[in-house]
Amino acid sequence: MSNQVLTIIPVRLASTRLPNKPLADICGKTMIHRVYEQAVKANLGDVIIACDGEEIAAEAKKIGAKFFITNPNLPSGTDRIYAAFKENSDKNYDVVVNLQGDLPNIDPEVIKSAAYTALKNDCDIATVASRIKNKDEIFNPNVVKIAIAFKEENSGKALYFSRCPIPHSKNDESDFYHHIGIYAYKTSALEKFVQLPPSKLEMRESLEQLRALENDMKIFVKIVDAHPLSVDTKEDLEIVTKVISGS
Repeated sequence: MSNQVLTIIPVRLASTRLPNKPLADICGKTMIHRVYEQAVKANLGDVIIACDGEEIAAEAKKIGAKFFITNPNLPSGTDRIYAAFKENSDKNYDVVVNLQGDLPNIDPEVIKSAAYTALKNDCDIATVASRIKNKDEIFNPNVVKIAIAFKEENSGKALYFSRCPIPHSKNDESDFYHHIGIYAYKTSALEKFVQLPPSKLEMRESLEQLRALENDMKIFVKIVDAHPLSVDTKEDLEIVTKVISGS
């Protein structure tokens, strides 16, 4: 898979809910260190940390990671990965994976699933999701749900993403899918996406991927048997620390 896949981890130091989140200690390693390690273990090819300043760059140097310092005023993580991609556009990448920097226990196989799904399917973007088993997540607005038109048992086309329970059902036992924050862009799709203005539904739901759907871009979803923890708050950090420590 040489040069086919570039994995970029966009990292921003500022966080309203958890200040200095990327540098938070989790059992002796920073959060960004743990995400980077999982990306390397996926063995897909080059991995770059797209950071917004010298503090994250210093951590990247410390752990031996390749990095690129982006404009701190870029509006989104996707803009940061695009800037890092353009810096490395001399290589012939087919897919650029946007791996969120707040998934410290992400399974490398999940990262692979996103990349392979993009490479093997007629789509602009590929992503991954898992079946919700905890009912509390169904109505939790921090857990993004997906309505999927299944083409096969465990994969299909994304119809919509929402913080609300979708598709609607009177029976709470029905299947709901938890979106995992990984996007594998075909390089041409990434170029197109960053040129598009924020869309109305994107701004309403605060979900960037809706911009793609509103502009007729095809997002393919692979269902995986995994449930990585996204760290947004101090409470999330405590939970993931317990999981990683095995306590």
